[in-house]
Amino acid sequence: MERFFIIYLLKQAISRISRFLKHWYVNGFLYFWQKLLRFLEILDRIFAVKITIRHWLQPLYQDRTVVGYTLGFIFRSGRILVGGFIYSLIFLVGCLLYLVWALIPPALILKIFY
Repeated sequence: MERFFIIYLLKQAISRISRFLKHWYVNGFLYFWQKLLRFLEILDRIFAVKITIRHWLQPLYQDRTVVGYTLGFIFRSGRILVGGFIYSLIFLVGCLLYLVWALIPPALILKIFY
């Protein structure tokens, strides 16, 4: 009888730990990246890097003179660089935040034992 009780407790412990790990890492990862991508989509409405890349070498305001082509190239290049830098910075901060969040359970376990 004791043996079945111990086996039952071990199965329950393994089940709860696996459910926690799935919730914390798998579901948390999916939730986190959905939110990060949604935030980057909102930023793309402001910086419009995707559209700017598509129209990069076209003249600014359909001014088909040398000035229009030159200013279009300069302004759009600047917009692509600034937007790309901000996207990269947001993405890097997001990755660091996720890494900190993912390391919370191992850090707590280490803190318990040391």
